[in-house]
Amino acid sequence: MNLKMTNGILFIIGAIAPIAIYMGLGPDGADVIDNAAAEKIVFWIMLSLPVAFMMTADTMSGGSGHSYAKAGLLIMIISYAAGSVGDGIYVQNSEMGEALTSTFWPAMMMGFGITGIGYFVQKTFPTLLSGLMILVGIFGFVVIGVIGLDNEALEIPLWLGFTIINLSLGILTIRK
Repeated sequence: MNLKMTNGILFIIGAIAPIAIYMGLGPDGADVIDNAAAEKIVFWIMLSLPVAFMMTADTMSGGSGHSYAKAGLLIMIISYAAGSVGDGIYVQNSEMGEALTSTFWPAMMMGFGITGIGYFVQKTFPTLLSGLMILVGIFGFVVIGVIGLDNEALEIPLWLGFTIINLSLGILTIRK
């Protein structure tokens, strides 16, 4: 399997895993596993996303958008790690978990948007997809960081957009 195929599969796995685990096996779905187990499994599988973004940034080396993509990647990695810790803590201590997640998940969305700027500047992916990535990053930052995740009407389009964009990145990476 070549690197493009591996990179694309990592994007696809990272896009589909949360839906499959939370909605399929977790308490919100078939209730086969509890919330703590769902958080662990999703964390492990979603480690594929930072790797996929890193592999994509490595292919951009020397280009005009490379610095943006690497900066966004760094923000995403730090925020993903800390936000995931917050999700894990939330299972036992909702106040402490909320304090972490309300800080780091918006930052991850900021990194997602900055990475989209890098892709837009360098034309790594179609302009429309890069633009949507920027918009979802900004929208996610505002919804999670400013408004809060208490509004399901805003949360659903956010996570759906995040999923569709990552799935699209995977498909386009494989097709390149």
